Amino acid sequence: MTVSAVGQNDNSKLYTVVKSTAIGAAVGYASKYVLPITKQEDTVSRRTMINYCRKITNKERVAEFKAGGVKTKAQDAFVKMIESKDKDAFSLSSINKKVRALGGEDSAAGKEFRCIIRDVNEVSKSLTRRFAKSYHYMLKDIRPSAPFIVAGAGIGFFTGFANNVMKTDFYA
Repeated sequence: MTVSAVGQNDNSKLYTVVKSTAIGAAVGYASKYVLPITKQEDTVSRRTMINYCRKITNKERVAEFKAGGVKTKAQDAFVKMIESKDKDAFSLSSINKKVRALGGEDSAAGKEFRCIIRDVNEVSKSLTRRFAKSYHYMLKDIRPSAPFIVAGAGIGFFTGFANNVMKTDFYA
């Protein structure tokens, strides 16, 4: 027979079930953010995000160059390249042609053009990372909470019920 202190009987069978159900519901809600994104939830491809961020960065840089007033040859070539809307504008061969037209790899304009391209790529890469993190969190945030809470609460309820059924201490 188990001996317990007077007034320490607040761990009743109902209390155990309610407590485990509440903990299960909290864990279920937390699992909404912990579980990975499924393919059905992920509707935007990575390539689309990268292209969108590059377009934003390029347009921002063109606006910066236009607002700056007098442009160098490299800046002018970059603005024309973006405004031409050529799909192959950022291909290696196209960039090499533009550098050769600006005076080659050793010229100041060629080096500046390469520097502009490198800077735009780095800015768009960091923007893509931030956009991907925000998109990933947004996908988890828009998930409906109810299925996760109900599943967690159900598991908690059955755990509390099983705990009460399998207890070995009986009160005489």
